[in-house]
Amino acid sequence: MLRRVVLLMVTAGFVMASAAPASAHPSPGNCLVNGLNFTLAKSGQVFRQGDVITFTVSAENVDPPRGGVACDITGASIGFNPPNADGSENQNINAPSAITVATNQNYINPFPFAQVSSFDWVVNLNKDVTVAYALATVRGTLHDTPNDHTFAQIGKDLGFQVTNPVLSLDKVGSITAGQAPQNVTYTYLVRNDSTTPVPMNKVTVSDDLCTNPTFVGGDNGDTLLSNGETWTYTCSMLHQAPGVYTNTAKACAYSTGPGDTTRPVCSPPDTWSVTLNAPPKGAVKGANAAQPSQHACVSVPTQLKLRAHELTTVKVHVALNGKNIPKSLVKINGVGIKQQARTNKSGMVAFRVRAKRTGKLVVSSDQCIPAARISVRPARQVVAPRLPQVTG
Repeated sequence: MLRRVVLLMVTAGFVMASAAPASAHPSPGNCLVNGLNFTLAKSGQVFRQGDVITFTVSAENVDPPRGGVACDITGASIGFNPPNADGSENQNINAPSAITVATNQNYINPFPFAQVSSFDWVVNLNKDVTVAYALATVRGTLHDTPNDHTFAQIGKDLGFQVTNPVLSLDKVGSITAGQAPQNVTYTYLVRNDSTTPVPMNKVTVSDDLCTNPTFVGGDNGDTLLSNGETWTYTCSMLHQAPGVYTNTAKACAYSTGPGDTTRPVCSPPDTWSVTLNAPPKGAVKGANAAQPSQHACVSVPTQLKLRAHELTTVKVHVALNGKNIPKSLVKINGVGIKQQARTNKSGMVAFRVRAKRTGKLVVSSDQCIPAARISVRPARQVVAPRLPQVTG
């Protein structure tokens, strides 16, 4: 009969039962039950490709509650079969991917429920897999007859969900080279390239030079960046000095899939470089219209009132990103007026105009595309004095 003293040893994160070798006869002598209880547990339910799953196997060998004596088990080994690449269960215990996680395990009755081994496995499946199944097995010598035998393996399988959120970013600038100072507009295309269904929300784009990229469009109306959908963002800035400007952008979002909403999904970074040369000698400082900004830079007094046929002074201010732009070429056209002049060091220029008719006076700058518009009212009505009537 086997010794009844059991030593529990903690080794490499698992509990191993150890006892003296069993002799070839039923042990205990009155045992009638293969009472091995074998469990497989996982560290979560939803995992992404590349995530680490911690699996835990535990064992117990005690007399069952409904009666009978459990036989001793010695020399047991525990194996683990990861899922096949397509997520299906791999039942071949001799498969190349099979892993032995514990060997020479002795479960001598009474062996209380205890963790036997805990091990990590990295999710690496086909990109479209949404559900996968793992299998753990145990084999050993069961002391139940005069001639001990290796009992058929006990297997426990366990499934888990797989998600594969992928976000990509394509960033381009309006120019790659030019003359300083220069306005550059960056366009960011954010695409949901997930290979499993992963609608995303809370989409953001960050750029280390151009702050606050703004959403332009692309949403189909559900406020979710769905699979295959592309959202567009833009950001403009003025590079004042000559040099090489390389900025790096990144897009991030969150999955809306159940069980995977707390970790961001981020794109690989994307960069764009702009090389600006110094203006040639004698060039006008502060003005360069090679790439006008998409943002408004022209302003006129809001209280300004123009009437047809009346001489009026129109003061124009040109500024971009809070900075005055000197030497900007300003044009004023419409209602019979066609003038142009450059701004002073404060970004100001004044025009004396006399509109020939009602309509809109358009004020534009070579530094930006949006123009200001001034309404011209009808001419004042002049009533001639009435001559006195002569009667006689």
